Amino acid sequence: MLEIYIARHGQTEWNQEGRLQGWLNSPLTSKGIESAKHLGKKLDAVRFDAFYSSPSPRAYETLEIALNKPKEHFYLDERLKEIGLGAWQGKLIDEIKKEYTTAYHDYYHNPEVFTLDGAENYFDLKMRVSHFLKEVTEMHFTKDQKKKVLVVTHGVTLMMMRLLFNEGQIKDLSAYGVADNAKLHVYQYDGSKYQPVLEEV
Repeated sequence: MLEIYIARHGQTEWNQEGRLQGWLNSPLTSKGIESAKHLGKKLDAVRFDAFYSSPSPRAYETLEIALNKPKEHFYLDERLKEIGLGAWQGKLIDEIKKEYTTAYHDYYHNPEVFTLDGAENYFDLKMRVSHFLKEVTEMHFTKDQKKKVLVVTHGVTLMMMRLLFNEGQIKDLSAYGVADNAKLHVYQYDGSKYQPVLEEV
């Protein structure tokens, strides 16, 4: 049995300002730090076999705060980065809506056709996230023992994980919504498929 605990990073300054981050980064806010501490309290009694994080500072710093451990204890995996958004990164969402009206609508409502020069599309994201999940499952699943791993990642990347756990299609991605900062999602793998155990909102 394998349980994967997944959380989005804590709130950042750009989250607060309404800017898209993608592969760029901004510091955690005081609210983000507090939510990371609260996440740590919820995980305090759980014995994990491994910790994984996006290499973005907002992700591994959330994990450092939650667990009170330095990042040297975690596996930092490039496949857990947020979707790369090219020229949108660092821009205010209101600016993007005006300048890229169609692409922005597709980004949220028509994910199967979303495209932007210099950015990833959702098929790119699906490929790298699915490779990560396959590898983690193969490394940690055992039939006779329950293993637990913790993952800290990003809003859209977490959406893609949930889609993959539910064996959905990219056209259905927007139905999952972007997870709130530092909220916990737990999925259990029994050797054949993943089932949701906890979905905090």
